[in-house]
Amino acid sequence: MKKILLTALTAMLACSQLLAQDFSELKGKLLTDSAEYAEMQPKVMECCDFLLNSSVKNDENNLIAFDFLVEWMNNNPYYNFQPHKKFFKVINNNAPLTARYFAGLCKTAIENDFKIEEEELQYQAIDKFVRYCMYKKYHVEIDKKLEKYVEAKKDGKLKEVL
Repeated sequence: MKKILLTALTAMLACSQLLAQDFSELKGKLLTDSAEYAEMQPKVMECCDFLLNSSVKNDENNLIAFDFLVEWMNNNPYYNFQPHKKFFKVINNNAPLTARYFAGLCKTAIENDFKIEEEELQYQAIDKFVRYCMYKKYHVEIDKKLEKYVEAKKDGKLKEVL
């Protein structure tokens, strides 16, 4: 019985460490050349996974991860990231949601080795974002504009709405 309790406690502590990431080493990080952009891809994916798997809040880790993604997206030698004009108007005044959308963009681009058409990149990133918003555990307040995309996702018509 003690082994079971010890195993359960160890598993809970390991899981809490996964969620309690510290991005302080990325604070104010500036990227200067294409080699640095490439070597930072694992950190970018870590930031994306963190943002897409944690609740919407403006704590320091969320802000650092978001700032780092913006730095990585700017002047990226592998891809010229552009926000989706129509969709971005829905979230651009909300930094935590913008962070999740940018995380979707970066994650999708990296997963596809930057060999993805702009339209497909946007669709996949927005799909990731909308799925994120649909999970109640992330505490996303869905307004009428965002509801349009959530309903389209539920109806299997997200691509048509974009």
